[in-house]
Amino acid sequence: MGLVEKAPKKIIWRAIEYYKQNKILNIKEIEPDCYEADVSGSGKKKYNVFIDMKHPKKSTCTCPFATENDVICKHMVAVYFMVKPEYIKDFIDDEKRYSVDKDYRWQRDKEKLKVIARKMSKEELVDELAECWLELESYRKRDI
Repeated sequence: MGLVEKAPKKIIWRAIEYYKQNKILNIKEIEPDCYEADVSGSGKKKYNVFIDMKHPKKSTCTCPFATENDVICKHMVAVYFMVKPEYIKDFIDDEKRYSVDKDYRWQRDKEKLKVIARKMSKEELVDELAECWLELESYRKRDI
């Protein structure tokens, strides 16, 4: 699994913006499939990034997010896109397909639930609705 596949989608979208804004500086291939670059971060900060295309876990960045959390950051993915810009289009195409599929699944599942709901009594529906509200509220509290 590659660097992009291991990164959260939010990181990938931010990396695409960094790529489009030409924030990747001084990129060089230091050995086959290994690249080093400086990436312009927030404000006037610059971060040193190393990516290993074959071994993504060896990739590093000097930004606080990557160093403190030991994760893939937007700077690493932006450098990756500098090396393989065609992956941006692939990612965006996949996201569009998933969105269409998600809408279809949502509508299909909604129709199935309507069939089930029509067979329930009013009391059963009220009870299910109350359960759903309670569960939704517990999810909301987790996100705070």
